[in-house]
Amino acid sequence: MSMYSTARSKAMFEESQKHLAGGVGSHVRASVKPYPVFMDHGRGSHIYDVDGNEYVDFLLAYGPLILGHCPEPVVKAVKEQLDRGTAFGTPHAVEIELSKLICELVPSVELVRYNSTGSEAVQSVLRLARAYTGKNKVIKFEGHYHGCLDSVYVSHLPEALSMIGLEHAPWKVLGSPGQCESVLEDLVVVSWNNLELVEQAVHKHKHEIAAIITEPVMSNCGVIPPNPGYLEGLRQITRDNDILLIFDEVITGFRIDLHGAQGYYGVTPDLCTMAKALGAGYPISAFGGKREIMQLLAERQVVHDGTYNSNGLVCAAALATVKELSKDNGAVYERMRGLGNRLMKGLAEIAERNGIPLRIQGFGTFFGTVFIDRPIMNLRESYYQDKGRYPRFRQELFARGVQIFASDKGLWYLSAAHTDADVDYTLGVVEDVMPLLK
Repeated sequence: MSMYSTARSKAMFEESQKHLAGGVGSHVRASVKPYPVFMDHGRGSHIYDVDGNEYVDFLLAYGPLILGHCPEPVVKAVKEQLDRGTAFGTPHAVEIELSKLICELVPSVELVRYNSTGSEAVQSVLRLARAYTGKNKVIKFEGHYHGCLDSVYVSHLPEALSMIGLEHAPWKVLGSPGQCESVLEDLVVVSWNNLELVEQAVHKHKHEIAAIITEPVMSNCGVIPPNPGYLEGLRQITRDNDILLIFDEVITGFRIDLHGAQGYYGVTPDLCTMAKALGAGYPISAFGGKREIMQLLAERQVVHDGTYNSNGLVCAAALATVKELSKDNGAVYERMRGLGNRLMKGLAEIAERNGIPLRIQGFGTFFGTVFIDRPIMNLRESYYQDKGRYPRFRQELFARGVQIFASDKGLWYLSAAHTDADVDYTLGVVEDVMPLLK
C-alpha cells in the first residue's frame, strides 16, 4: 500500500486540462477523485496504468470488453482488415457475414443496420417507430439511459428524488443545460417495474404513442431485473394497443446471454438496439427488428445515414467477437456466470459478516453493488442508498489493484478473460476493505 502511487497520472491530468476540456473525453470519466488515473495498456482481465500499477479490471471500458483486453481473435481480425482497408463507403463482404450471424442469434432481428454508437442506434429505432406507426409520442422509464441525445436524455438520473415528482404523476426532467424543453412534448415518462402505471399512461395517450422503449434490465442505478411477468406485460400492452415495443440492449445485448435479454427472458420486441459487447471495444452499434418495419429503410422511405456505418474495421471486430461468443453454443457465458455468481456470493458474505448493508443485484456476467438494506425495483428506490460508502469502497479497492465502476451505479462487468484467481484476489481485497466502511 505504501508504494502505491499515481503521480504520473496526476501530472498527465494537469497537462491534459490545458488542451482537452476537463482533461477527459466524457462526463463520467471526470467522476474519479481526486483525479482520473491514466491507463497505459490492458491484457486479458487486467489493466495497467502509466505509473505501472496493475488492476483486475471489472470496469471493462464501461462494459464492452466482454472478451477482455486485446483478445487474440479480435486483434487478428482487425489487423487483417487493416491491410485491406478501414472504410470504403460501399458495402463489403464482412458486413454480410456479420448481419447473417446477428439475425440468426437475436430473436427479434429479421433485418439489421449499423451505427457507431448506442445513442445513434436509439435515434434510428425511434425514427423508425414513428414513421411506421404515424405517431409521435414515446413512453420511456425513469432512470433508463438511452444515450445522451437531446430527444431521450430525460429523467435519467435527477440529483434528488424531489425533482421527479410523485410516482403516479412524474415530472419530465431534462438531463443537461442546453436541451430544448420542446423535446419533452413527445415523451411520456413512467416509473419502471409497474405495469399499472404503464397501462394508465397508454390509456391517457393511446392514439399518440408510437413505442415503448425500455432497457430489458435496468442498468443505470445498480442492476435492476424486471419483475416476474413485467416484460411479458409490456409485450401484451403494446400488442393490444398497436404500439411498438423497443428493447434498448446496448448493455444487455451479447452480455447477459448470447441471444440478449430478449432471448434470456423469452420476450421478443419489435425493434432492438445492441452495442457495447457486440464490438468488444470497437465503436459499433446495431439495431434491427421485424422485416416489415426495417423494410422502410430498405425502401429508402426512412433516412439512415452515417459515414462510418458498418465500416470494415468495426465489422471485422464485431464478427470475430460474436463468433468467439458463439463457440460451443455460447459455452463461455456459463463460465462467466459461474465466476460472477461466485464473486457476488462472496461479496454478500463479506458485507454481512461486517454488518454492512450491501445489496447485490444482477447476473453473473454483470451485476450491481449498492449500499442499501432493501431490494431496488426502480430509480426512486435507489435514492435511499448510502451514497457516501460507495466512493470510499471504490477508492480503497482501486488502491489495492481492483478497478470497478467510478460512480455509485456500482456496476461490475465480467469477461471471458477473468479467472478464478482474479475472483480470489478480489474477494481477498474486499475482506480488507469492508471493515473500513463501518
